[in-house]
Amino acid sequence: MPTVVGHRIMLSGRELPGRWLNPVADIPVKLPPMMSKTGFPVTQLELEPIFPRPLIQQELNPGHRHFAIPGPVKEAYLDWRPTPLIRAHRLEQALETPARLYFKFEGGSPSGSYESNTAIPQAHYVRESGAGTIVTGGAGGLWVMAMGHAAAQFGLKARIYSVREPGTGRAWGEAAANIWGVDVVASPSESTRVGRHRLSTKGPDSGSIAVALAEAYEEATVRPEVKFAMPTLLNFTALHQSVIGQEAAKQLAAVEAGPDYVIGSVGAGSHFAGLIAPFVKDRVAGQELSLVAVEEASTPSLSRGIYAYDAADSAGLMPTVQMYTVGRDYDPPGILSGSMRYHGVAPVISALFREKYVQAVVHSQIEAYSAGLIFTRAQGIILSPSSMYTVKEVIEQAMRCRQEGREAVILFSITPSVETERSIYDPLLAGTMQNREIEEGQLKRSLASLRGQL
Repeated sequence: MPTVVGHRIMLSGRELPGRWLNPVADIPVKLPPMMSKTGFPVTQLELEPIFPRPLIQQELNPGHRHFAIPGPVKEAYLDWRPTPLIRAHRLEQALETPARLYFKFEGGSPSGSYESNTAIPQAHYVRESGAGTIVTGGAGGLWVMAMGHAAAQFGLKARIYSVREPGTGRAWGEAAANIWGVDVVASPSESTRVGRHRLSTKGPDSGSIAVALAEAYEEATVRPEVKFAMPTLLNFTALHQSVIGQEAAKQLAAVEAGPDYVIGSVGAGSHFAGLIAPFVKDRVAGQELSLVAVEEASTPSLSRGIYAYDAADSAGLMPTVQMYTVGRDYDPPGILSGSMRYHGVAPVISALFREKYVQAVVHSQIEAYSAGLIFTRAQGIILSPSSMYTVKEVIEQAMRCRQEGREAVILFSITPSVETERSIYDPLLAGTMQNREIEEGQLKRSLASLRGQL
């Protein structure tokens, strides 16, 4: 049974979910299939050189509502899961709101974030496949840390293409890579055709998550001894993140509460998909429940993109999925919320948004960081950038409850900042932070190119 200690709701290790919950299975419309370059739905045979077979089965069987969590993965999860659900009572007091605010704290993992929820099973499946190396792309230290730890846990070598820090030539996450002995490559790089083309046409500071993924995927296609890992977007990554939502549902039940709002930031959206996973069925059934996806103003794929087939990587090497996207040709500006600078949103979230079961809101960088500072000063946790966007919308909803004199239960999830040498709030407090809106000219060109493929 869950244990309530002060403002914390805890689960024992015995209550760790034994199965992942697939949010795709509860969508009342059929999710469009992943497509290969042949123009037909991708097959397991086409994906087997790149991904381990269990991941392919999780990806291509959206009707399966549950997938068993393998024993070694569950054992690894128990190092930090179940995570606590905490009532943000001090934030409630600071806002003078009648709303009850509950956050899932995902900062206790080896990476300090939810990234480990999918890094661990992907590394396990790669090890089971017989491959000795895992390759991936990312945009910061959290995924580097998660993948480095997961690879070490299962005796794998890891190679990670990570976006360059502007003006330095260094990759984000190099310090984390050194801890775990990961080979990290500053992207765009000279190691791949994609990287070399990017360097020659747009320069060393033109990296993004999509470029890093393209480089990693290219390497996986030419090196049969490696497998590719995906940090987000695909169905199996949303599936792995469902442990967050499943635990939260049990914990809220312990205090006889069900959420009126479930709020989360979205880059590609897998973390948000995992948080809302157990509540999708209720929302589809007509329950008054708001599932709110929070976007960054410079890359609002749900709010400003189109619903189309697009690739997860910048070069179009990967199979395409149908999603809301601003186009893989769109180059996001250099903002601090790096994990949210992604051109598309997970197919499961895109389908829910299209069917009006999920709503999207957009917040700017300064707004988000200002809200994050309010949370930090109230609750004592310095937030990661993506969590600040979540908190901005949580505060918005809590203040509406105050203005309207109504109660509500708001569920959200946060991860802390892992920065140690400087405060993540320094640019805000120094007055040097600037908002970056979407680049309208770039957006029009990117969407025009995408529409031309329809």
